[in-house]
Amino acid sequence: MQTARFFFLLCLIPAAPAQAEIYKYVDENGQVTFTDVYKKGAKRIDLPGAPAPLPGGGKAPRRASYHPSPADFPRIDAGTQKRRDDIRRQVLQDEISGERRNADEARRQLALGERLQPGERATDATYLNRVNKLRASVQQHEQNIAAIQRELANLK
Repeated sequence: MQTARFFFLLCLIPAAPAQAEIYKYVDENGQVTFTDVYKKGAKRIDLPGAPAPLPGGGKAPRRASYHPSPADFPRIDAGTQKRRDDIRRQVLQDEISGERRNADEARRQLALGERLQPGERATDATYLNRVNKLRASVQQHEQNIAAIQRELANLK
């Protein structure tokens, strides 16, 4: 009986109407794009069965992303932004060089730690714990390097 109820509720999910505004945008090259995100110059498409427009012919309220900052928000000039970006790039480059040094040291420690001590076997718990911690350290430094490289790639 519960399976039947579950199946019934599962069947109702696709019946729920989707309510999204659709916009048609044609760029300067004639490329037509249909999207649910408004873009300047886009035309709203009325689909059959879609919710009716707002009363009084008003437009739907725009999302905050359409106006990312208020009109009176202070702007900075391109030169100032370039200097800030250059500083950020230098900080990231300093971080990545330090992280690379740390990764090299962690690899060196791993190589030393993988050596068996006198009377130690490769199956001993102390050996396995030591090697696992050293490997985790190397992996963490490699992940940090990859993250900093992504940040550097995102800079303009």
